[in-house]
Amino acid sequence: MPRKNFRLDPATLFKFPWSANNNPHGWIEVTTFCQLACPGCYRGLSLPNPTRVHEKLEKLKKDVDSLIKIRKIKVLSIAGGEPLLYPQLLDIVRYAKKQKLLVRMLTNGQSLTKIRLIELKKAGVNNVVIHVAQYQNRPGHPKHKEIDTLREKYCQIFREVQGVELSFIMTTYDHNFKQIPQILTSYKQNSDIVNHAYFTLFRDAFFKNEKNKKDTNISLADMAKTINKTYQIKPCAYLGKTRNPKGISWLFYVAILHQNRIIGHLDSKFFAKLHSIFYKNGYYYFPVDGNKIQLFKFLKLLKDPTPAKIVLSYLKSIIKNPTSILKPLRIQVLMILNTPQFTQQGWDICDGCPDAMLYQNQLVPSCLLERIKIGEDIKV
Repeated sequence: MPRKNFRLDPATLFKFPWSANNNPHGWIEVTTFCQLACPGCYRGLSLPNPTRVHEKLEKLKKDVDSLIKIRKIKVLSIAGGEPLLYPQLLDIVRYAKKQKLLVRMLTNGQSLTKIRLIELKKAGVNNVVIHVAQYQNRPGHPKHKEIDTLREKYCQIFREVQGVELSFIMTTYDHNFKQIPQILTSYKQNSDIVNHAYFTLFRDAFFKNEKNKKDTNISLADMAKTINKTYQIKPCAYLGKTRNPKGISWLFYVAILHQNRIIGHLDSKFFAKLHSIFYKNGYYYFPVDGNKIQLFKFLKLLKDPTPAKIVLSYLKSIIKNPTSILKPLRIQVLMILNTPQFTQQGWDICDGCPDAMLYQNQLVPSCLLERIKIGEDIKV
C-alpha cells in the first residue's frame, strides 16, 4: 500500500465551517427496496432478509420541511435503497423544488434510462450520483472492463440529455484499490460531463464480529496519494471529525481541465477566498456553469496567483493546439469520504454530518442508522 513518505496536514487546508444546525446538505431515504446487494451496504441490504419498505410521501415532505428549519439546508439528497424504485419519486422531487432546494439523487443506475433522466430533469433533479462498481453483485456479475463500459454508457446518456450534473461514487476496498488509477483516468477522459467523483472508504458498520472492529485496509492517506499521483493535484479543503481535532472526514480536490487534461487545481488559500465570495444559498456560484468554467468571469480573479497559473496553462494548451480554443475549461471535484470510525469514546463522525437524516425526530448520521436502530445513542 502506498503509505511511505506521505502525510496529510489539515492545518494546510481550508476547513468547512458546517455544523449540525447550519449545514447546506440534507438527506432523505425514500425506500429500502433495491435490486442489488452491495457488500457492506450501510442499510444492511446485503444481509439476510432485509426490511423492504417504501416511505410514506407525507412523512418525507415533513422531513424536508424539518431539515430546512433545523439545518437551513439548500441541497437535498434523495437516497435509498434505490430511489428509482420509489413509486412517488417525482412527487418528492417536485416538492423539494417548490421549497427552492437543489435536488441530488443517489442511484445504482440499474433503472436509469434516457427517458427516465428526462423525467427527473423536468421534475427538478439537478444532480445524479451513480454508484457503479464491480463488487455490487449486478446481474451477470460484469467484469471490470464491462463496468467501465457501463460508466461510459451513463456519460453518453447525460451528454444527450444535458442540464443534469453527473457524478460517480464507489466504495474502495483493498481488493479494488489497484483499479482506482484506471477509474480516475476514465473520469478525466469524461471531464466534459463528470462533475464529481466520490470515493468512500469501506468500514463495516454492522460489526459482524464484535471483537474485531477492524477498519478497511485502505486509509485516507492511501487514497489521497493515489489521487495526487494520478491527477497531479493536491487537496484544498476538508471537513473535520467530531472526536479527533485533526481528523479528516471529507477531503476535497478541485481539478481544472482543458481537453480532458489537467492544467491546474485550486489550492487551499484560493478555495477559502472563493468560499467567502461565491458560496451562496448552500451552493458554489463561482464562475462555473455545470462543470464548465465561465472564462471571462474567471479572468476577474487573475490578481490571485492560482487562477493566473491556470490561465497561463490554458494559453499554453491553446498555443500547442489552436483549435482547442473552442474547448472550454472544465472543473471536476474529487472527494474522499473517510467514513465514521468506532473509538473508545464512541463514534467519530463527520463534523455537522452532511448526510444527516431524521429518525424518530432526531438528527442522526444516515450511515449509522442501523446501529441506532439497535439502541446505540448516536446523534449529529
